Amino acid sequence: MRFKALLFGTLLTLPALGQKIQTIRVAPLVSTYPGEQQYADLITAKLISHLVGAGVSVVEGASETPTDAVLKVTYMVQTTEDNGFKQYHFQGPVRLTDMNGKVVWADEIRNNPFAYSASSSFAENIARKVEAFISKQK
Repeated sequence: MRFKALLFGTLLTLPALGQKIQTIRVAPLVSTYPGEQQYADLITAKLISHLVGAGVSVVEGASETPTDAVLKVTYMVQTTEDNGFKQYHFQGPVRLTDMNGKVVWADEIRNNPFAYSASSSFAENIARKVEAFISKQK
C-alpha cells in the first residue's frame, strides 16, 4: 500500500461583520507540488460549479467585480494503492472571513468515502456547507 499527500490552498472574497453574504470571489487553487497544478485547477473548477449549483453567486479569478466574502480552503489529497486500485481522499479546513480577516465560519470538510469521484464529492460538500451558512444570514 502506498500513501501520498498533496496540499493545496485557495482563496475564494466576505462582507463586513453583520453584512449579508451575496457574492464570493474564487481565486484559483495553487499546487505546492510541481506538475500537480492540473489537479488544483480541476478542484477550482469543480468548486465553482458546485457553489453556483448550490445557489451561491461566484466571481471567478481577478475580476474587478466587487464581492462580499473570502473563502479560504486548505486541503490535502491522500492516495492509497492496494492491489493496483488507487483511492483518493480529500479533506481540509474551510474558513469564511470578513474583510478584516475575522473568521465568521469554519469547518473541516471531507469527501464522501463512497463517492464515485472524491474531488467532486469534496467540492460539493464545501458548496453545501457554504450555502447553508449563507442561507442562515438571509
